Amino acid sequence: MRPAYAAFLSFCPDAERLPTHLAHLDHPDPILRQQVALGLGHPRPEAERLPEVLAAVLRLAEDPEPRIRATALSAFLLSPLDTPALRTTLVAHLADPDHDARREAAGALVLRGDERGRPVLDGIRAARKNLYSRDAGWLDTFDHLLRSRRA
Repeated sequence: MRPAYAAFLSFCPDAERLPTHLAHLDHPDPILRQQVALGLGHPRPEAERLPEVLAAVLRLAEDPEPRIRATALSAFLLSPLDTPALRTTLVAHLADPDHDARREAAGALVLRGDERGRPVLDGIRAARKNLYSRDAGWLDTFDHLLRSRRA
């Protein structure tokens, strides 16, 4: 049953399905929490600006599991939302012990024009040795997002 339910939770919720996702924020299974982070991180347009969606994703960004934090933070690479609470969370995650969470936070800050994320991205870029290096694909996607925002 878990795989089917996890798949359901990873779908972008609309306002009607939002309570189902919110009910699983504290689920003991980290796979289900990660799927909630994935679903809430990319909600349908009518649910995106609901304050409970932002609050839930910010809460998941503080999860003890690194992969859940990184998944929640990755939502802010595509989201147009920008609030003081979000910036505070992103800046705090520049010092996250998890590489992926630091990377997602730094990228989200730079996409918002906040240069505080630049040193982390510069370090990731400096570590890139070839197309097969860790983060090479992520950097290519990020650079595309950055160019599209400037256009």
